[in-house]
Amino acid sequence: MHLKLICCKIVEREIANLSCTCKNVIDVTMLRQKLHDRPQELNEILQDEIHQIDEGIHRYSNVQADDGYDAILLGYGLCSGAVTGLYSRKYPIVIPKAHDCVTFLMGDKDRYMDYYMQNTGTFYYWPGAVELMDFQEDDRFERRYRYYLMRYKGNERKARKAVAVEKSFLDTYKKVAYIGWPGLPFPEYERKIQEYARAREWEFEKLEGRDTLLRKMLDGEWDEESFLVLQPGETVEPGYDKDILRKVEAIQEMPDRNSD
Repeated sequence: MHLKLICCKIVEREIANLSCTCKNVIDVTMLRQKLHDRPQELNEILQDEIHQIDEGIHRYSNVQADDGYDAILLGYGLCSGAVTGLYSRKYPIVIPKAHDCVTFLMGDKDRYMDYYMQNTGTFYYWPGAVELMDFQEDDRFERRYRYYLMRYKGNERKARKAVAVEKSFLDTYKKVAYIGWPGLPFPEYERKIQEYARAREWEFEKLEGRDTLLRKMLDGEWDEESFLVLQPGETVEPGYDKDILRKVEAIQEMPDRNSD
């Protein structure tokens, strides 16, 4: 099969590790991780990417309109609603049933949920997360303050309050887990996360990552338990249950992105 994958750069190494030996042809486009901070913007960008692919004018793809793909793969989970409402006019869309990228690294939504329920207050890291995440908290919160200042149109009180809320979330954390990945040994990253945990007097645990979910996605093994497959015109919404995502009946009048 010829598949188009749109995913977050935070799993760039893991995707590269799998796609190079995949039996299918995978055309990959990766979006910057910081878009997760703005889920609505990420949602709009994803939909625009899909529209361009539908029309055969996608700037980062090697396929023209008359060639096409067998399906579009989304390397995103629910991700704060970023995939909500997405649809294609032309291709099936395959979305893993996952809350976020941690499920990809754990290999299974049930495995992740079992661990999560027994280890609340845990930060998760893996090679891509170590490379892209900001460990300088003062600098990070200063950037978040500038972002909120722009979002709230210069209202300093609202910007400071939003940053204070984000900082308060750290008080609920007490553990850091580093997820190792098959074929990607980075002992220096593991040591960095150990030091990060030690500096905060948090517990550290190394977890065994599994490539099961991402490998099945690339190989085209889209079982109903692990993936939501949308047909052209169908869209997706949060499931609020163990399936995480659910499809919505075909859109009767799909909006035209050029209608504005």
